[in-house]
Parts: sequence; structure tokens; C-alpha cells
Amino acid sequence: MEQQDGNKVMAFDTLFSTNHIAMLKILLSCLDYQAQKSMAVYIKFLELQYTIHYYNQNPHPLCGCTGSDASRDLPSLCKELLPYCDEKEKKQIEQLCSLFQSMEMYREFSKTMETMKDMIPGFADMSDLFSSGDPSSGSSPDIMSLLINMLTPEQQEIFQMFGGNHNDK
Repeated sequence: MEQQDGNKVMAFDTLFSTNHIAMLKILLSCLDYQAQKSMAVYIKFLELQYTIHYYNQNPHPLCGCTGSDASRDLPSLCKELLPYCDEKEKKQIEQLCSLFQSMEMYREFSKTMETMKDMIPGFADMSDLFSSGDPSSGSSPDIMSLLINMLTPEQQEIFQMFGGNHNDK
């Protein structure tokens, strides 16, 4: 886990805690097992109570948690989450990130094709090779079908779940 990721978690924990809660956490190690269980639940209750009080008193969003931050792109978010995942979750997050990167590459490719159509006369005829065709009619398959077939079945399912129906034009 990178230091910066750990700092975000620590900053969040610090924000929704008090010095008294921190003192209880320190004292926790001095208690016997039965008392530790009760004290741990009590500490979590105090943190929840303080969090509710904080948001009742401060209706503004936390700095860096508004979603408008340009650094909140999917690859960096995935990278921040990975240290907290088990192996199965890591694989799923990496697949999801890979899928979104593929979708972004397709969007960029489509934009480039549209730009080329506008800039180069006759390019529209060439671009039809990439965007139209019914394989059963003997013409070229569309590029989106080719890209989708390159995905694993799990990635295809995620693609469809996020509205990736390429047949809707």
C-alpha cells in the first residue's frame, strides 16, 4: 500500500474520531479479552455517533470527496483500491478497469474516425469497413463486434451491464 493511500484512510479515520476515542483505543490493549470486546463495540459506537453529529453540523461535502476532482479517473481509483482487496477482488477490479480502458480506446477511435471523415474526402467510404456490415452478407463485420469478441465472457457481461449495447445507434 502506498503512503498516500494510507494517508487518505488515516485522514478519514482522524476526521471522524476524537482525542477521547483515540485514548480509548490505546487503553483497549490493557483490558482483558472480554472487556476488549465490549470496549471495541463501544468505540465503534462513539465513532458512528461522532460521524452523525459531524454531518449534522457540517452540511458541506468533504474536500476531495465531491467527485469533481480531475484525479478521480478510473485507473487511479483502481490502483488505490487494489491494496485493500483479496486476490479474487483484485482480479475483478483489474478486469473492470481493463474493460473501461478498452471502452475509452473505442471512443477515442470513433472520434478519430469521425474527424478523418470530415477532413479527408473519400475517407467516409473507407471508414465503412470499420463501422458497417453484416457478416452473413459477405461484407466486413463492424469493429465493435470484433472488439467485444476479444473480451472475456465476464468482461462482455460487465460491458452489457454498463449499457454497452453496440447495436443501438
